Amino acid sequence: MDSKISAVQCNQRKARKLDRKKVLDLHAKGLSTQEIAQHQGVAPSTIWRFLQQSEPERQALEQFKTGRADVLARIQAKALDVKERILDTMDNAVIKGMTISQKNGALIALNNVQGTAFDKERLERGESTQNINQLSKLLRVNIKTLYAKPLITQETAPVEKPLTLADE
Repeated sequence: MDSKISAVQCNQRKARKLDRKKVLDLHAKGLSTQEIAQHQGVAPSTIWRFLQQSEPERQALEQFKTGRADVLARIQAKALDVKERILDTMDNAVIKGMTISQKNGALIALNNVQGTAFDKERLERGESTQNINQLSKLLRVNIKTLYAKPLITQETAPVEKPLTLADE
C-alpha cells in the first residue's frame, strides 16, 4: 500500500500560484501567452484560460473608465437640478429667518458639492482644475473675518461702575 501512495504522490503536480496582476501587466505590454507562461512557470493553456475568463471584466472596466467623466457630468446635472428646486422653495421669508451661520453653512455646502463634482469631471477629462475654487477661497476669507472676535483691550473694555442706591 505504501508503494501506491508514493506513486500517486510522485504523479501529483505541485500547485502554483498565478500572479494575476503580473499576468495582466505582461499581457498589456504585448507578451505572448507562451512568454507569460514561461515567466509564471505554468502551462500556456493556464494563461490563455485566465485571460479568456478575465476578458469580460477587463472590457467592463475599460468601458467604465472611458465613460466615467460622462457619468460624473450626469450626476452633477442631477445635483444642480435638485439644488435649484430646493433653492426655489426658499423664499425671502425663509432666508430672512435663517441665522448668519445657517446662511453661511448653506452656501458652503452648495459650493463644496458643486466644486467637488466640477473638479472630478474636469480631472476625468484631463482638464486643469486650477483657479476653479477661487470663490471658495473668497468665501473662506470672508467667513474668517465674519467670525473673528474683536479684541477687547483695557482701553476698549466697558468700565463697570459700582451700583449705588440711586441706580436701583
